[in-house]
Amino acid sequence: MKREKEFEKVKKIIKKYYGDACCGIFDTRNIAGDEMENIFEGEYFTVDICYYWNYFEVFGTTEKEFEILEHYYLDLRDK
Repeated sequence: MKREKEFEKVKKIIKKYYGDACCGIFDTRNIAGDEMENIFEGEYFTVDICYYWNYFEVFGTTEKEFEILEHYYLDLRDK
């Protein structure tokens, strides 16, 4: 799968798992030891979710891709 196509899939996954009380999207691993579940493992990207605090961790993005994801996430929050 091409990187661009997989990136679009990551956005769809975030939208699917996004909840009313979503608390963030991060590109670093939490240091608090929150229990995470992997919800997507692709060739380029990995997406984990913390159901208790309702936030995402996304790995494998460039700075620009993560910026796009942050804006996408904020747009979901503002709807």
